Amino acid sequence: MPRIEIALCSSYDEKGQAIRIEALDVPTALTITDINVSAGDAELWQDGKRIGRLTKHAAGHATFWELGPN
Repeated sequence: MPRIEIALCSSYDEKGQAIRIEALDVPTALTITDINVSAGDAELWQDGKRIGRLTKHAAGHATFWELGPN
């Protein structure tokens, strides 16, 4: 089973690194990100390799995610 992680680029640990949360799969990782990021960036990782960068645009009730270049 591949290891999926989401790095929350606006949340940092005590070492100044983006907080990473492990998830069972990509949909779960995206749900975790949607809950924990009100606006800003996150990175999707699989087996230690970044597979995408996400940017959440928030405007009132209409939020959406933009998938950026890896």
